[in-house]
Parts: sequence; C-alpha cells; structure tokens
Amino acid sequence: MQGDETPEQILARADALRDGGSWAAAEPWYRAYLSLRPRHWQIHVQLGHAVKETGAPEAALEHYRHAAALAPEEWDPKLQEGHALRLLGRGREAAEAMHRAFELAPDMPLLRREVALLRHRLAPPPETPAEALPEPPPGPPAQLAFDVTDLLDYLRDARTPTGIQRVQMGMLGAILDHPAPPAPVLLLAYDPSAWRWWHVEEEAFRRVLALSVVGADADDPAWRAATTRLCDADARPDAPLCPAATLASLGNAWGVQDYFRGLRMLRRQVPLRYAAFVHDCVPLLMPEHCLELTARLYARWFAALGLHADQVMTNSRATAADVTRFAPSVGLRATPAVIPLAAAPPPPPTPALAAAEALDLDAADEPFVLFVATLESRKNHLMIFQAWLALLRRLPEARVPRLLCVGRPGWRAEAALGLLERSAMLRRKVRVVSGVSDLALAGLTLRCLFTVYNSFHEGWGLPVSESLAAGKLCVVPAHSGLLEAGAPGAVFFPPGDLPTLVTTLTALITDPAHRATLEARIDRAAASRPWHLAAADVLAHLAAPPEKPPPRPRLVLGARLSLAAAPPPADQDAAWGEAVREGLGWWWQEGWGCWTRDGIATLQLPLQVPAGTQLRVVLELRGPPGSLSLRLRTRGAAPGPWQRLRLAEDAQPHVVLQGEAGPNGLAVDLDAGDGVALGDRAKRRVGAGVAAVTAFAEDDLPARLSALERALG
Repeated sequence: MQGDETPEQILARADALRDGGSWAAAEPWYRAYLSLRPRHWQIHVQLGHAVKETGAPEAALEHYRHAAALAPEEWDPKLQEGHALRLLGRGREAAEAMHRAFELAPDMPLLRREVALLRHRLAPPPETPAEALPEPPPGPPAQLAFDVTDLLDYLRDARTPTGIQRVQMGMLGAILDHPAPPAPVLLLAYDPSAWRWWHVEEEAFRRVLALSVVGADADDPAWRAATTRLCDADARPDAPLCPAATLASLGNAWGVQDYFRGLRMLRRQVPLRYAAFVHDCVPLLMPEHCLELTARLYARWFAALGLHADQVMTNSRATAADVTRFAPSVGLRATPAVIPLAAAPPPPPTPALAAAEALDLDAADEPFVLFVATLESRKNHLMIFQAWLALLRRLPEARVPRLLCVGRPGWRAEAALGLLERSAMLRRKVRVVSGVSDLALAGLTLRCLFTVYNSFHEGWGLPVSESLAAGKLCVVPAHSGLLEAGAPGAVFFPPGDLPTLVTTLTALITDPAHRATLEARIDRAAASRPWHLAAADVLAHLAAPPEKPPPRPRLVLGARLSLAAAPPPADQDAAWGEAVREGLGWWWQEGWGCWTRDGIATLQLPLQVPAGTQLRVVLELRGPPGSLSLRLRTRGAAPGPWQRLRLAEDAQPHVVLQGEAGPNGLAVDLDAGDGVALGDRAKRRVGAGVAAVTAFAEDDLPARLSALERALG
C-alpha cells in the first residue's frame, strides 16, 4: 500500500477487489481504510463479508457486531449477524438477530422472509397437553378468505389461463365485485418456502384479471409488472385473518407443497373453517391420463380432505357423485354442494373479431371447426384427428373444413401429434395454436362453423359452455360432467364411437340447414350463466355452514403411519402420515420419510383412546450426516421427561417411547438442537429423519410383537 494514498483511494481499491471476487485481497485494504476511518460502520460490514468469504464466520460475526454497535438504528448489521450465526449453526441466536433487524425495518421484504424462515427457533418448548385438530368454529363466517396460491403459481409463468384457472378468475372477479357479500372478502396465498400465509392485494389482482383477457404475451412489460407486483409474497404482510373466518380454495391446492401443514398451523393461530372446491376426480378415476406426480399429489390431497375439509363444493352433479364414491375410503365428512359453472356472456363482437384477426392464421377466410383443449391424452385429440382423416376420405377435400386446435401441448399427446406429423393430408387441414387470449378465442368462436370437445372424463367442460353461449354448436361425448355442460344444446355422440362421430360431423359440415336448425335450439341463456351467479352460489354455500358438523376423526391405535410421500391410491393412513407432523419443525415429505428441522419438531397423535391409557410409541428414525444428539419425550396430559439418544450417521433405529394419553391423545417432541447441515441444494439444517410412527396400547402384546418384528426386519 502506498503511504500517500487517501482514505478514498484505499476504499476504492478495496471495493474494486471485492467487485472482482477477490475477497482475501480486499481484506487488508478494508482494514487499512478502517484504521483511518474507524467509525464507518458500512465498511465494518464489508470487512465482515471479506473475512466470512475466506472461511471465518466466527471472526466475521465480531465485525458485524461492531458495526451494529456503531449504528444501532441500522438493520443491515443485524441481518449480517444473523447470516453469520446461521453459518455457525447457532439457530436461535440467528433468529433473534433477524428479529431485531426486522423490528428496525418492518416493511423490508428481505427481512420479512428471513424472520419467517427462522421463527421456529424463537418458539418456546411446547408444555401444553397434546392437541387434536381444531374443530371448525360455529355459526356463519365472520370473514370469507379465498386462497389463490395455485393461481398465482400459474400466472407467474403463463398469461392465457386454462380451464380451472379460468373458473377461479371468473368466480373471484365476480366475488370481489359483489355489492353485498355475506362477510368481508379477503384474498390470501400460502408461501410453502417460508410456511407463511400472506395477504394478496385485491386491486393488484383485479389488474391482472383485466390484462389476462385482452392479451396473450407473457413478456409484455405491463403484464410482467402487474404479475410481479401481485405475486411478491415477501413484499406483503401476513394475511389479516380474523377468528371464525372461512378459508376457501377454489383451485388446485393439491399441487402446493406442504399445503395442509400450513393450513393446520394457521388453524392453531386463528379458529377457521376450510372449504375446498373439487373440479374433477380424474387422477383417481383415470391416473393413466395424468403425470405420475400429478396422480400422486392429487391422491394425497384428496385423502387429506377427510381430515381437513369442513365444506366441499363441486362443479357438477357428476363430480359430486365421483367425490361421494371415493369419500368413504378417506373418511370425508362433508356432503358435496354443486356449484354449476358459468360461461361469461360473449364480449362485443367487434373487438373479439379484431383480436382473432390479429392472430394472423393461415387461410383465415376458410371455414373451420374449433377444438379448445390442452393437447393431452385425456382430451383424446387422436380420435378427433382420426375423424378428420375419415372425413377427408369420405368427402372431397375442399368440402372438409379446417380443424383449429387451440391449446398448449401437454401430457402424452405424442400419439395425436405423431399422426398429424405422418399424414400430409391431415396437416393441410389441421392447425394447432397456443397462447390465444380470451378475447381472441371469443372471436374465433364467432367465426367457426361449430366446435368439438372430446375427453375421456370431465368435471364440467368450460369450452362447451362458452361455445353454446356464443350460439355455436359443440359436438361432445355423452358422459361425465359434459352431459351437464352440454345440456343447453350440445350435439352428443356415444363416447369412443368413431363411426357415429364421423357421421355426426358429416351432417353438420354438409347440411347448413341441419346445422342452423340445431343452432336455433341452443339455450344461450342457460349456457351463458354469468359468473356473478356462480359466485353468488359460492358465497351462499360458504355463508351457511352445517350447524352441527360431524366431529373430526381420531387416529386409531396400531396403524403404522409412514411419513413418506405416499403413492396412490392414498387412504386415511396416508393422510394421517402427513397430518401428524405438527408445526414449523418439519421439512417436506420425501420418498423415504421426512426430516425434522433444527429445534423442536412435534408429532401430534390425536388417538382414539381414553385419557390415562398407557401407550407405547415406536419411531422409525434415520440418522443425518455426521451424528446428532437428539432429545425425545412424550406429552399427553403433561410433558414427560426428556430422553437423550445419540443418532449415528445413516443409522435406522426403531426407538420405543412410553407415555400416558391425555384427553386428545399423545404428542411426541423431538429436539435436535441446532441440527446438522444436510449438504443438499436447499442448504437445509436437519435433525432426525422420521420414516414412520406407530402407537399402541402398553398391554397390546400382538402389536408389540409386530413392532419388534418390523424392527428386526
């Protein structure tokens, strides 16, 4: 270093080395600067970074604390102190430092997330008796909260909604515009990465709804700005739920990680009722038409409804019948209420036709038939393509209209797309497009001859309703919810009957008078039930919960509950295996079981036994990397004594605990202290892995023998 350099020059050298990633080289320059300007707290923070990056977080901690002492009103030194403490595995101290930082800047999104991630370390050890899942509050709701988690996940990546998203957006838009809802309305979402429910800004949501209708470009700056604002969980406060609220999910909550654990944690804070909307049961009825992951997630979600849902809504009588069919296997208590779906009345024709014209499709003036559906095996585009080939062989090619398929390629569409690729004749008559806005789609519907909609099973079939609402015939198979969606005037054919389908299409194509006669019979008013009517049905159902709902189920003794992510078919045991994980002390379920986090994790076992019953609990554990000193205890009417276990790396012991049931069963607490680093991409700190848990009566000798046999393999 040059002795004649100014402090500013020295700092500039240090910053340049830092910006180039040379932290070790920057450190002496920062020290030299601080020897001249010792009260510059920001540079003490930079020196802490330099020391930390060279592998000395303990030394860095002292620099951050010195910066905090120089600037006690500043949040950044306390944030950096928390980061260093996390690196050192001192979780409770890290949580305290983050909390102090958040108190100084409560509107800082970064700090809101950091506090959420570590708040489990600030919770005192549970000393209360074991608790059952809370019962729903009595009476009408004091607040109506609508969960939009899955919808926001979709809108982060796409602008043109598909079926379930369109239903949610239509209903929620109408609910927000309702002049006199039965209780105040709130939007909220769940952030599974921080186990936090947050308030979704209603005006930002309205803005995104409006933009979704008029455009399809997901990279449009206005769209990106609107969705970024809408979906930023860290920038928004916790959801202001009030006691006796009803939380309703109108979409696909089955795809949200750790959703029901988040719901249980929320219920511990605020007494509420939970209502779920079931759009279809396809993953249970026809898993072969779903991604394996989708079928597994859906089955777990449906099974969990038996433990968590106080009210259930469906979109059709057909879906209600499907729900009722599977309800006994999962213990579902709520009787499904049918909320028939709506098709918004068609927009004015002039802007709709202009939006369709702007798509610049080939041969725009030629007659065409419209098929709106995601290209996936369940929609059976293959059968429609085969029908078009049959038409081309039956009629002169010039008389066969084009088939315009609007939808994104999805799961297992290879057979249909392969046929299209192999047939030059078919390619001349079939066009597949995606990214079409609702407004442009309305214009295409106005211009088409008629529409087709094919599927192996549907909960409803929104494109059918929208076609009929526009006065256009829709050709559909006669099954499932399509019978209800198509009731106002669809043309039905026997499911899977290709010859009849071809005959039906031929008549509609070649006989305009026949087509006009059938169009005249369409009940457009019935098909175009406005969204505000469906929304009113939802609000009315939520406002009148059952006066005496059946009590929540209790856990039966003797069942081995796997904490692994259960494959379908999911049942009550699979639901309980997820539901016994209580609170913030758990990571997500994996194929073998579930890791606890650092600190205390609790297994809540609401057993169906009298208070005072002597119990044994068998835990099938897994050791984390390295070794872990684990404390365990049972908690019935009161906490039992802690027991200590040294859990070796990769060990898989069966641990037996004894306890006495309280009025709500038994809880098991596992205290991993500061845990150990798992070394995975998520940088998790973990305690014990729990593969399964079994509880049985002390005097149940067969159960004890069975547990012993499992332990011995």
